[in-house]
Amino acid sequence: MKIRVADYIASRLLEQGVKHVFLLNGGMMMHLVDTLGREGGLGYIHHHHEQASAMAADGYARRSGELGVCYATSGPGATNILTGLAGAWQDSTPLLFLTGQSKSTQTIQGSGIAGLRQFGTFEVDIVPIVASVTKYAQIVMDPLTIRYHLEKALYLAQSGRPGPVLLDLPLDVQGALIEPDELPGYVPEPLALAPSNANVAEVLALLQGARRPLILAGYGVRCANAVSQLQQLAGQLGIPVATSQLGKDVMYFDHPLFVGHPGPKGDRAGNFAVQSADVILSIGCSLHGQTTGWESELFAPSAVKIQVELDAAVIARGQVGVSHAIQAGSLEFIDALLAASAGTTAPDWSAWRACTQSWKERYPVSAEAHVHNDAVNFYYFAEELSCMLADDACVVADAGSAFYVMGQALRVKNGQRFISSGSMGAMGFALPVANGAATTGAAGPTVCVTGDGSLMTNVHELSTMSHFGLNVKLFVINNDGYVSMRNTQRDFLGAHYVGADSRSGVFIPSMESMAASYALPFVRCDREEDLAATLLQVMAMDGPVLCEIVAPRDQKIIPAVVSVRLPDGRMRSSSIDSMFPHLPAEIQAREMEQAAAL
Repeated sequence: MKIRVADYIASRLLEQGVKHVFLLNGGMMMHLVDTLGREGGLGYIHHHHEQASAMAADGYARRSGELGVCYATSGPGATNILTGLAGAWQDSTPLLFLTGQSKSTQTIQGSGIAGLRQFGTFEVDIVPIVASVTKYAQIVMDPLTIRYHLEKALYLAQSGRPGPVLLDLPLDVQGALIEPDELPGYVPEPLALAPSNANVAEVLALLQGARRPLILAGYGVRCANAVSQLQQLAGQLGIPVATSQLGKDVMYFDHPLFVGHPGPKGDRAGNFAVQSADVILSIGCSLHGQTTGWESELFAPSAVKIQVELDAAVIARGQVGVSHAIQAGSLEFIDALLAASAGTTAPDWSAWRACTQSWKERYPVSAEAHVHNDAVNFYYFAEELSCMLADDACVVADAGSAFYVMGQALRVKNGQRFISSGSMGAMGFALPVANGAATTGAAGPTVCVTGDGSLMTNVHELSTMSHFGLNVKLFVINNDGYVSMRNTQRDFLGAHYVGADSRSGVFIPSMESMAASYALPFVRCDREEDLAATLLQVMAMDGPVLCEIVAPRDQKIIPAVVSVRLPDGRMRSSSIDSMFPHLPAEIQAREMEQAAAL
């Protein structure tokens, strides 16, 4: 029986387990949209901007572990998805984007004319625009090729290192009638994800010969669905574990082998551990500067560095002196190392484990020199929130101070999820992602932590949150705009403030008024002594709520590696174990010397 291309696509998405499509309606995808909201078919969440649709699909995919789907119309609809799409590309989220397009006889690609800027109404040639940030991007000019292109896109989005794909669908192709069983399909080539036996044996030998081994786990472990296996490996080997910020939830805070998060705005325990280790086994971690520090030659200078990474391009980037690079999937490598190490006797690393746990206990982020005045210190908020949250909660953090503070100070429990814009640092990321995460049907609450400045970039998502009754607890940190930019302008640019706060051109309306406009319950807290009661009140409420947290206007992000401006204008950073506020020199030296003696 012949069916529309649009109906065929919908049926294939249902087979994939997709429940919701995220979109803003538009004329050039009329057939695609017509398949939504029908009984037994795909549901949808409607937004007021395509960037939010893309980010919501990202949140859905990250929390559910399944494919996220976003529809967008042609022209500005397609270009508006770009920030969300690029974030999914960098953070390895499996997303399918379907964009509507002018009819096939009125497209730039169909014209064959080089340099043609536009042919069809509202047309933009989106495929070359997104080619560098997708695993596959293709305009489907022939309805008879839809099965091939769709199967290829679905496979590539979810295989290997996951990522976004895009199919551009002209209006006449969407509505064309096809016989699906008669169409050619896509046959993928098998992926080689397993490490060699020789590589695994070499890694095991290096670890067993180490005095201070450390596992550095990244988000690739989560992408590979290898979280439980990672924890099993750490326990079987008895090796401490540090994680990247993006991979924050692959080990829970109270795990007896978890140390911390290394990086310029990580924590002291994590940084002490990597700088003291003599063998570092990095699994599913890109070893980006956010983890290693900005001066790559200063990262773990005495350690043998082993990198297990699926993406060959990431391995090729080098930078931090990796001596043993293994291209393999995180799950496949962990399983192989578990098998190889089973029944072996590990060296006595008890003193090293005790040392790393001592750092975690003696240098908590909450004990840093945070200012506590009439407002609610952001770090105090993160600490209290950690205590209140249930084990099945999902926390989504925005960019700027929310990205850093929540990444440093939130104490993730076993079973919780932590989601952030790890690579892009996109302002306004958190609310649409939280909305998408809340549509998965997961039992626990979705907690969104954003700043007042970041909220404004996707403020229309309050409408989505309210209209669909999503169980999102939205905490807006009111620090008068962009505290991260104020800190930068103060520290490096002579306190010349531009576009940073209400005094320099940034107007943010009353949170209470905005909540009322969107028919959202509103709660406000401006004193630390009221915070615990406020959090209990908000978390006990049914459905969505907006809670304003009034924070210090000049919240400092500490501890942090500081940079200095050199006479020639360049910036130079210290090694990641040297964090501001600096420890007394004798204490810093003693910590590192005692570890080195183990």
